[in-house]
Amino acid sequence: MTLIGFGPNMASSPFMWSLRELAANTYAELKETGNLNTDLAPKVFEGGIAIPTYTGEMIEEFATSPKKSDPHLNLRMAIKKGSIPNKWQKLGDLVLFPENSFSEQKDIDWQAVAVALNVKRIGLQAAVSADVSRRSEAILLYGEKGDVRHYENGICYVFDPFRVMFSSGNLTERIRMGEIASKDEIIVDAYAGIGYYTLPFLANSGATHVHACEMTKASIEGLKKGLVANAVEQKCTIHEGDNQTTMPALKGIADRVILGLLPSSEKTWALACDCLKPDGGVIHVHMNIHNHELETWPQQTKEYFANYSNRQTEIIHLEIVKSYSPGISHVVLDLKMGYPTSPE
Repeated sequence: MTLIGFGPNMASSPFMWSLRELAANTYAELKETGNLNTDLAPKVFEGGIAIPTYTGEMIEEFATSPKKSDPHLNLRMAIKKGSIPNKWQKLGDLVLFPENSFSEQKDIDWQAVAVALNVKRIGLQAAVSADVSRRSEAILLYGEKGDVRHYENGICYVFDPFRVMFSSGNLTERIRMGEIASKDEIIVDAYAGIGYYTLPFLANSGATHVHACEMTKASIEGLKKGLVANAVEQKCTIHEGDNQTTMPALKGIADRVILGLLPSSEKTWALACDCLKPDGGVIHVHMNIHNHELETWPQQTKEYFANYSNRQTEIIHLEIVKSYSPGISHVVLDLKMGYPTSPE
């Protein structure tokens, strides 16, 4: 609730007080949770920073914020000639433009672009490496390399965007994993990366512990930082190295296994079955499939898991995450697997 204040261009509002050095993080977290009152401007207050919110018990008077301008218009003002992209990816204080942007222009003032978009760094996306590491090949155009702190749905991801990929298109799946009722569960994340799904499981869905398998150094560094940033480092064990080696050591411990690798997670299907507890659990199978296979692939995959594990297996849900490329979709098949079936 915002109340009209007594001064010109002022209004009263609930607020959250923060130490100065933590104010930027607090502001970002409030924005992600939808409790940031963007109509009002934060201010110095009692030795820290008061950030206006929509809910809260303390009330203070704040200056109204100027209306935000259109970022596309700001970009056009900074780059007056040639075409500009319709969309881009914003990760913390970095903007990544699509790979083939600005191919017609020369001598662009990237500092002016950064100011126009209110960021400190500008980069250009590039194709992700084709190997299992899925390494970022992004190019820095302005600013300094280093970690970003990217807030999403209440989660803080910390990673180097020039060494590690981050797919904004998987947002809905990260949210879905954070909303799954996994309280008190032990989870195995076969392709943990920087914690794309590990962090939502731990911070939002209440999982007891996640065993995170990852082999890429840069991703492991980001995962460790993300665990600390979200205060869940005590609830995660990182298994460094090839999951073909690390997953067999996790046999029989998991209530849930997530196989989040594209274009195919098939290499770990059998290992995922072996990780489940004796009474079974849930496996989330990521895959890129042709759209004409959407009706047949789930049943075929279910049959593989049932035959390999000799368990009662049922399809819970098929999630179509996004269009990966023309005619191909990124999907996630949720399988519920029970006790082993009795031999005939």
